[in-house]
Amino acid sequence: MTMEFKILDSIPDLTNLKSFTERYFSKRYITNVNGIKNNDIMIMFHSNRIALLSLAPSHFFFTKANDFKVNYSVGNVNRLRNSVKGKSKKGGQHLVPKSVVCKIEYDDGTSFDVPCCMKGTLVEVNEELVKNPKLLKECPDEDGYIAIILSSIAISEATKSEMLTHEEYLKVLDSFEIND
Repeated sequence: MTMEFKILDSIPDLTNLKSFTERYFSKRYITNVNGIKNNDIMIMFHSNRIALLSLAPSHFFFTKANDFKVNYSVGNVNRLRNSVKGKSKKGGQHLVPKSVVCKIEYDDGTSFDVPCCMKGTLVEVNEELVKNPKLLKECPDEDGYIAIILSSIAISEATKSEMLTHEEYLKVLDSFEIND
């Protein structure tokens, strides 16, 4: 008697597989940053204090069809030159909530700043966005993140507690749609 094994039957259903960020990060949101309507920021927090900065799905950026580029040279600081070393990430640029991490510049000459919205140390910027800016629009909560920020446990927890959870964010969006 021979046993027949169907290897393809042993592969789990991959259609509902969550992305890395969905599995390991908790999403938090700030709406209308600096009093600008739909200037919404998403920060994804990992339990190890690493935070990924990105634009929230409701950001006005996603409604504009113009070509754009991501510019990490802000003021007299070039975030691309950020260099960290060692386990404690020495040498990283210090950030406060209003620090501009990058500028999104449209081909029509308009632009907007992306603030980091939290206190911490810039670990790295997503250099891939310079080469392929469409990642920012196509997958902002995965390969299109803007920067990686590291903060202390206390600052990370305090920042998270001040921000909207994903569920609260969805409720805020629903209330905006009702009032508009």
